[in-house]
Amino acid sequence: MLRRAMGNYKVANGVDVDLAEAGCANNGFGQVSDTIPTKKKMKALMITSLLWLALVATGFGGIGEDEKQIEARYGKPGKDMGTHGDVHEFGYLSGGFMILVDFVNGISQREGFANPDTSPLSSESVEQILRMSAPEGTSWHSIPSTSDDRSWQRSDNKAVAFFPAVRKFLYVQDVNFVQPK
Repeated sequence: MLRRAMGNYKVANGVDVDLAEAGCANNGFGQVSDTIPTKKKMKALMITSLLWLALVATGFGGIGEDEKQIEARYGKPGKDMGTHGDVHEFGYLSGGFMILVDFVNGISQREGFANPDTSPLSSESVEQILRMSAPEGTSWHSIPSTSDDRSWQRSDNKAVAFFPAVRKFLYVQDVNFVQPK
């Protein structure tokens, strides 16, 4: 809160502030334009936005990560789906997706992405998941299919992605992962 006092402004704690030194200007209507705090707020907003984008950009693609790394990526698991053979499955909600992670010996080997309401994934969502499941320097290449299922191979040959014809789950997995029966 500012109060007018002898050519300067007094801040609520009683300190005199010269408008020119503070980077403020009188707009001619008795109101003060405070540009420095606004610039600081904008800079903080930009930095926060860039950090958020960086986190989102690395938000998926935890194949090969251990349980603690996956928890750092997706948060605490929402549900323990149990163990089937050597595979222990956990459910997460992150980035607007429901994510099922299959761990083998504590390492993520497969991640299934779906909409929380289990509606079919849009083409944009599939592209987003694939993009975010590609570590820096890698990309996805479509694998031709004779059915309505779609699949991709990652350029480092360490992961594949499957999108069954029902279009509700996109699975990204280690090339050596074997689904337990």
